[in-house]
Amino acid sequence: MANHHLGFDLGHADTAIALASGRESERFASPANLEVQGQSIQPTALARVKRDGTEQLVVGGRAIREASKAQASGDATLRAAFKTRPRDLGEASRDVADFFRTMLEEVAFTPAPPEGWAGCSVAVGCPSSWSAEDDARAYAELLRKSLAGTPMGQAEVSVVPESRAALLQAIENPNSPLTLEARRENILVIDIGSSTLDMSLIAPELKASPLFDAGLDLGASFFDRQVLEGALADRSDARRFLELNPHYRDLWLYYARRTKEQYFIDAPTDDQEAVSGAPLQTFFEGGKRRSLTLDVTGERFARYRHAAYDRPLNPTPELGLDPQALSGLSWEGIYTAALTALKEAIARRGSGYGRVLLAGGASRMPFTEEIAQRVFAHGPGDTPVLRDPEPSHMVSRGLARWSRRREGVERFAKAVRELTRERLPALMDERFDPLRDRLAAALAVVIFDRFVEPVLGRWKDGAFRTGREVRREIELRTAEWLASKEGTDFFVDEINGWWRDEVKPDLDRELDRLHAAFDISRDIQLSLGEAIDPAVFRFSASSLDLPFEQVIGAALLALAFAVTIAIDAHFGFIPITTGALAAAVAVGGKPLRAWLSRIDVPAFARRLPDRLPGREQLFDARVRARVEKELSGSIDKARDSILTQVQAAVSASVAQQTRRARVLLHGEDGV
Repeated sequence: MANHHLGFDLGHADTAIALASGRESERFASPANLEVQGQSIQPTALARVKRDGTEQLVVGGRAIREASKAQASGDATLRAAFKTRPRDLGEASRDVADFFRTMLEEVAFTPAPPEGWAGCSVAVGCPSSWSAEDDARAYAELLRKSLAGTPMGQAEVSVVPESRAALLQAIENPNSPLTLEARRENILVIDIGSSTLDMSLIAPELKASPLFDAGLDLGASFFDRQVLEGALADRSDARRFLELNPHYRDLWLYYARRTKEQYFIDAPTDDQEAVSGAPLQTFFEGGKRRSLTLDVTGERFARYRHAAYDRPLNPTPELGLDPQALSGLSWEGIYTAALTALKEAIARRGSGYGRVLLAGGASRMPFTEEIAQRVFAHGPGDTPVLRDPEPSHMVSRGLARWSRRREGVERFAKAVRELTRERLPALMDERFDPLRDRLAAALAVVIFDRFVEPVLGRWKDGAFRTGREVRREIELRTAEWLASKEGTDFFVDEINGWWRDEVKPDLDRELDRLHAAFDISRDIQLSLGEAIDPAVFRFSASSLDLPFEQVIGAALLALAFAVTIAIDAHFGFIPITTGALAAAVAVGGKPLRAWLSRIDVPAFARRLPDRLPGREQLFDARVRARVEKELSGSIDKARDSILTQVQAAVSASVAQQTRRARVLLHGEDGV
């Protein structure tokens, strides 16, 4: 069991790590971001520094500083913004693995004894558009291998779609912009990252997997490249330096990103005012010390917004976008086209959305919200788009929440399996008598309506000569009914009615106790309103071990009464006309079976009751009581067969609902 849950948001541009305690009643109940090198957010950067003949790994802001200091000596190699799909990583897979491990080593967090790292769970984010089977699984394997042979190798590592984590943080954060009313509708999460644009339509209150996932490789790091290219536009000396020292491009791109971010923080109203978030970049070229200023103005950034995007987009099929048609469009144009395609795809699926939640650091660019408001407005004046007040910490804290929630769900699922395996059979056995009585009463009505009345009509018309023929007809009708959907539905409806009245109240008390014990939030609590959900479990009436000899006998008994009453009714209820039949019916058992095997009521007698008595006479209280008694005995003998299927059906519902709890907001079981 994990007592510490780390949310590791390894972003293309920046990385943040959050911690949540094992139980929501303890310290760090609300996830808090941990510091690395004194800061809660670090650039995704790794420097390999040569010292005393060995290679040392340095991460984050310190890696940037080491690379800056080592410009002249070349003793440091910087790698930054290296997150991409595992299949495209190539040699950079080593950078990802080393960065992940070193960040965990440096994080200001010491696992409490005695568990150490074995009591830790680490949830790492990935774009929602990544394939769970290929991309996310390969990514998880890479990260786990990076910790092998270290104390951290004892920690559990999972990979989770970032949009699910972002929404989970928005739902559970007391300061969330999502109101309770907004959470009753589907929520559209748009994660605007440095390397990808990911979109997920999620129904947070339905314990279901995402309704829709889509994305494309439209990264906001495009603007970082534009800022750098703008600074290099008339600097042939700096371009030559980068050609000879390509590893410095990552350093300058990092400072270009900081300049972009500073521009949106300052939000200058004068389009000619230059804004910089970077120190002067010095370099040596042609034997001289030179410098490069990384800055941006409103006028230049307006040009960048309309410049052609420079990377493959790889849109997911759900969007229906043609990459060729997007070629030559600006970042802003592609962003608008993607959101429009998303809205149309949701409509094609017959789904809808309420609020739109923007996540990711790039959502701080104001025009991303402005475009989203225009695209997703439900009508004039509608502003459905919301942005979290701390978008840079949203995913890491949501990942920590996800890890804790998954731990609770897994422990809860185990406890519920034990409940259905141990307590439920005894509870159902204790309450079986009401089920037996309920089935017998309802089945008696079915026997009269399905078997007795139709067979009586055919008997009256001369379709059967002897009781054996009547019996064969009833046997055939019984088999057909049991194999039919109507027969199955009959048993399912009656069992579910008994479940709601007799079993569910006690079981709900047990489940409520488990919900509280494992901190299971309301949106993923189990609901067992039915014992048998036909969508989950196929109940088979024909496979029950009911002794249908007795069921058929009960039908014949009712038929014999009906025949007796029908003939007697014609003669004014003078018993002399049907003495043998009346005696057989009255005694039942062997006399009834003997009569049924040989009786051949004359045709004239069958035609006498042209108008049969009403249902009240044909199926009066005496007959119903006798039939129900026969049926109760047969149901008692099928007790084990019935309860075995009911327990299997409940177990199937529990398994499905716990799986739904696992996939809530992240689409997969976690890899």
